[in-house]
Amino acid sequence: MANRISIKLNGIEVCLHSDGSVEWPDRQTLFIADPHFGKEATFRRHGIPVPMGSTQGTLQKIQRRVCETGVSRLVILGDMFHARSSLSRDVVESIEDFFSAFIDLSTVLVRGNHDAHVGQLPSSWPIEIVDPFERIDDLVMTHHPEEVPEDARVLLCGHVHPAVKVGDAIGKLPCFFYRNRMLMLPAIGQFTGTHVVKINSGDLAWAIAENEVFPVHSERP
Repeated sequence: MANRISIKLNGIEVCLHSDGSVEWPDRQTLFIADPHFGKEATFRRHGIPVPMGSTQGTLQKIQRRVCETGVSRLVILGDMFHARSSLSRDVVESIEDFFSAFIDLSTVLVRGNHDAHVGQLPSSWPIEIVDPFERIDDLVMTHHPEEVPEDARVLLCGHVHPAVKVGDAIGKLPCFFYRNRMLMLPAIGQFTGTHVVKINSGDLAWAIAENEVFPVHSERP
């Protein structure tokens, strides 16, 4: 096992990292999905006692990967924030510190279902917001899993927070999931749940555990 795996998706070479990100070296681009920044702030506002710091922890993961890969573009595949109430003062300050640390980084947000409820982000933030099915060459970007257009090589998405079962002793682990030219990313947010996906014949999946990423096989009938 390793902390990264290089694979080819219909001719496009990408790297799957153990933090849940996908690097496209040829385009100097890093993809992440479902950070849900500020989710803990929303829960606390509704009287649910949850630990603080998940947003900062998620940002630190992203910062490390941006620094290590040296990418020039970061693409968020939807659900940047959990809700409007997620933009608390400390969360906003953390996001602005991130932008200040990476002034040469181009950041793109593909709209997700939670983003629709957040509303307009601060105009001073250097972020480009695009609708689903935006493309970089032959790669399509969405939030929800979608059928891949015939003229595209691959589609990247999030939303589901995919996971696989790896035995009773371990339970379930977040994973990358590939089916019919569609690659689904795990949620990079620390304060997010997961949904177990069934791996059928022809599907591929790579599980994440303790800073390692490794392939898993389909269940036998």
